[in-house]
Amino acid sequence: MKFGFVKAGIFAFGSILISSCGGKNADDATGISLAGYEYDYIVELPDSLAMDGEEGKYVRVSGQGVLPEKIGDHEMEFVRDSLMRLGGVAKIEGTKAQPHLLPGYSLTELDPRKDTAGSTRYNELTVTMVTPRIVVWRDYAYSYLFRSAHGVYNTTFVNYSIPQRKILQMSDLFKAGSEESLAALLRSKLEDDEVELSIPLKEVGVPNDFEITENGIRFVYSLYEIAPYVEGEVAVELESYQLSELLQPGVEDLLWQRIE
Repeated sequence: MKFGFVKAGIFAFGSILISSCGGKNADDATGISLAGYEYDYIVELPDSLAMDGEEGKYVRVSGQGVLPEKIGDHEMEFVRDSLMRLGGVAKIEGTKAQPHLLPGYSLTELDPRKDTAGSTRYNELTVTMVTPRIVVWRDYAYSYLFRSAHGVYNTTFVNYSIPQRKILQMSDLFKAGSEESLAALLRSKLEDDEVELSIPLKEVGVPNDFEITENGIRFVYSLYEIAPYVEGEVAVELESYQLSELLQPGVEDLLWQRIE
């Protein structure tokens, strides 16, 4: 028995409709309506955070992404608000968004295509998977501080269950008490992949971020969480058959379609 799914990659701006069951129309329960946004500004830092030199006063804040409007006849306000916070978006008018700014930061009239800012903040929110039951968003956030040796980045996932109308947490998928067994599977894969770790292998646990994929679940450790910067974010994907005994009843049917 194999598992398969229907996948759609979403990268265009504007409003688009997806039917996650081929042949159905946008009014069906599985019709998904997504709208794109983008923003690009130069922001002035408060005096307390500004660095020496003209460039040290500014940070270029830019981003792009797609947000849900509806899934079938279900409004997506809660999920949309959560994704906007994750994507660093304060408000949207049409496809033009304004970034969320911390107190003391202010938008400028400078042109980000011509004027220079010493620091950078970029955010990209995309859809990585769509099935009749699951939608997965990937948020990539990058920042560079003026005169730093290098930038830092972070990837976060939002796994949404259409039937349950909720963002899935680990506790929704895995049986109680299964954490150590799951950690053991992750450690074994890290050892097989010969990942250079910054902590003892036996101390590696289960990360907070995970992505439901075509064949299983991909777990992502943040920068520096278990490995040095040179290793980047460390991703470990376990296939559905490896996780079967650890999952709660019904989860396999929710995440992966059985194909005889």
